[in-house]
Amino acid sequence: MARGRGRLSSIDLLPPEAEEDVAWAFAQLRERKMTQEEIREQLNLRLKLKGIDAISSSAFNRAAVRTARMAHRLGEVREIASALATKFEDGGDEKLTLLVSETIKSLVFELLENAGNLKATPLTAEMVANLATAVASAERAKKISADTRKIIEKDFRKKVDDAVDKVGAFKGLSPEAKEDFKRELFGVRDG
Repeated sequence: MARGRGRLSSIDLLPPEAEEDVAWAFAQLRERKMTQEEIREQLNLRLKLKGIDAISSSAFNRAAVRTARMAHRLGEVREIASALATKFEDGGDEKLTLLVSETIKSLVFELLENAGNLKATPLTAEMVANLATAVASAERAKKISADTRKIIEKDFRKKVDDAVDKVGAFKGLSPEAKEDFKRELFGVRDG
């Protein structure tokens, strides 16, 4: 069954000049220093000074719950990334970069799934632009990480080749013995 966007809330219907006040209210909710009702009362006072109708307690509560859910979800993602980062500490920068990139893409996908609930405003346009930039940056970071790994591996192999050749010549190893040693060192097996 197709699900529509639903009815816009009174917060969604606020004019653009109220965006700063709504942003302030949600920032206050995140800080958890005032009660939700105190924040709503101050928001309504700010709106009244601009000649904008007050937000009902139920509408503000629904928006606060939605915001809390999103904040909780983002907190979970941060915890997961933090837990996984410890597993990638030893030489796992590339894996961590991949994890971060995939996490950003997942968050963007979740936001796009709910895009029908967003009101088209300069703030939402800026958010979408920032998300696009984040995805592009994550993809660039993945490429840089992979390219850096290749450069480091190439440099390491060259140093090992030179060292094996130098030590092999000093110890009188045959060219075949040196090549066998390099294959064993780099994990390359014949057959």
